[in-house]
Amino acid sequence: MTFSSFAGPFLPELLLLAGVLLIFLLDVLHVSRLEVVGGIAVVATLLALASVIADLGFAPLALLATIPARSIDAVPAAGAAPLFAFTSLGLVFQGLFLLAAFLVALASMSRPSAERGAPIFYGLLLLATLGMLLVAIASDLIFLLLAIEVVSIASYLLVAYTRKDPRGLEAAMKFFVIGALSTVLSFFGASLLFGAYGTTNLYLLRAAGTAVSYPILVLLGYAFLFAGLAFKVTLVPFHAWAVDVYDGSPDDVSAYLAGGTKKIGIFAFFLVFLGPVLAVNAVGSSGYGLFGGSVALGPSFQLALGAIAVLTMTVGNVLALLQKEMKRMLAYSSISQAGYMLIGITIGTAPAIGGATLQVLAHVLMKTGAFLVVGAVAALGVGPLISDWRGLGQRRPLLGTAFALMLLSLAGVPLTIGFASKFVLFSAAVAAQGWFVWLAVAGLLNSALSVFYYARVLRVMFFDAPPAADPALAGAVVGGAGPPALPVGGLGWGRAVTIALIAVLIVALGVYPQVVLGPIQSAAYHFVSLGA
Repeated sequence: MTFSSFAGPFLPELLLLAGVLLIFLLDVLHVSRLEVVGGIAVVATLLALASVIADLGFAPLALLATIPARSIDAVPAAGAAPLFAFTSLGLVFQGLFLLAAFLVALASMSRPSAERGAPIFYGLLLLATLGMLLVAIASDLIFLLLAIEVVSIASYLLVAYTRKDPRGLEAAMKFFVIGALSTVLSFFGASLLFGAYGTTNLYLLRAAGTAVSYPILVLLGYAFLFAGLAFKVTLVPFHAWAVDVYDGSPDDVSAYLAGGTKKIGIFAFFLVFLGPVLAVNAVGSSGYGLFGGSVALGPSFQLALGAIAVLTMTVGNVLALLQKEMKRMLAYSSISQAGYMLIGITIGTAPAIGGATLQVLAHVLMKTGAFLVVGAVAALGVGPLISDWRGLGQRRPLLGTAFALMLLSLAGVPLTIGFASKFVLFSAAVAAQGWFVWLAVAGLLNSALSVFYYARVLRVMFFDAPPAADPALAGAVVGGAGPPALPVGGLGWGRAVTIALIAVLIVALGVYPQVVLGPIQSAAYHFVSLGA
């Protein structure tokens, strides 16, 4: 085996690793200008994204694919326990992770050129994204949890990378404490499963599902794993940390946490519960004994996941209605969106997994864009309250329109990707019949509920009278009446281009979702068939 044949399939990971090392090396050499380190991050994420798209077979980049087609969605040999495996759905999620990182890296190019901490920010951004790519190819519980830990540690540091913001330091400490608890629960659950099955490989866990002497270890193991991963996804009642962390983080970091790192938990749920749990009808031989016999895990976990999906949607939307600050409203909205994604995992069919994945793509665009707009508006001197956004749509029509598209997509209004993803997801729930239909009903009701707080923001932006004198909204430097500090009315090219790109994608993929829905549904079908 040559080095190129071994390293080729890991080209995206190697590109990000090279970017991390180069950025930190330049920092040691006192080359820390934002244009340099930011440019490296943008190029690294863009090249890695192109490599993943090539591996997925999109023309004309398919000619540059580095993973052999026979290695994607390959069934492992009997008794094999690979640490990693390449699946179509895993590659799709790699693309989503890289898209979120690229958007944040590009938008962050609008920061002041001489800002301190730029190498740390971009280095940690690439390092966290590298861990996310490893999550997408994991086929072993320990490998998966270690990859998640790479993302987590980099994320803790990202939240506090400015070091002088007390709110950021407080958010980072809360994030670290909750993250440590999540890690302990997850690894303890994995250890119990190892005690029950003698392996932590996800393929072997499914294959050995009926050969367990102590089903109680299986129940407890999956319960602890569920709790640990639920913290990552911000499922209710494991969600409370997210609001304070998103609110206290720098705006670009909030965009990355909500639009990027949160999705590793969703894919981990796919890996852990779709194959080894939902596809297993019984453990043991007969009955429901905890120390012998069997326990029907599939139906039990489906009911638990369904209940938590509805609870997460409802609690997130109700609490979002009560918020007066924009970032906290978006944080609770992000929690509610996790409930929609959980519907797909609960049902466990290929159409449902495809709908949940499309919802993840929509969320990457909508939440990343929304938090970037909040950061852009804050940089113009606008306060954190929703009422502070009075007249923004009148004074900044393009920025206001882009933000409106993101909010309308979050609400599931037609001709946006948010509508397309929810339509596919809820249709899958109805097609599954039985009690799954009620998940679709709950999703529709919660989508209607979310319209109220999104509409409130739109009313404030477009129908309330703007302040009599607001130099920030007029485009002047905060605190003065001079020209904008950055081009494009004070937004900066990086942030303006990113927000415009996200707005265009939200509408384009809403009008014609098939360009991404087809490959996603095909990947979901292979994933469910493989039982990964």
